Amino acid sequence: MVEVIDLCTGCVQVITNPICPHCFSNQVMTWARDKNLSKQEIDSIRKQLRTLVNEAEETPSSTRCIICGSKRVNLCIYCFTNKAFRIVEKNTNNTVTNEFNEDFDTKIWTLR
Repeated sequence: MVEVIDLCTGCVQVITNPICPHCFSNQVMTWARDKNLSKQEIDSIRKQLRTLVNEAEETPSSTRCIICGSKRVNLCIYCFTNKAFRIVEKNTNNTVTNEFNEDFDTKIWTLR
């Protein structure tokens, strides 16, 4: 019998690093707090990430997150990071955006 594997709802590829949007957004917020951003920048990023997480979790999933164990992994790490990058880019300056790219190693797969 063949097991059906959940695919990323963004790129329709197999999810090889199953981290749920909630856990990954926590990692982005931890990163953002270390960047000495203004309260307004932090609040805006947090609000937009929360919206992204809520939208991502609308699609059911049977893949468990390797961090928290919940069954809500439906975006691959590449798609989520690309979306998170857009949020950071929209709310900060080029220096912070460049640091995000470096810290999350997004240069090799960021789509423009």
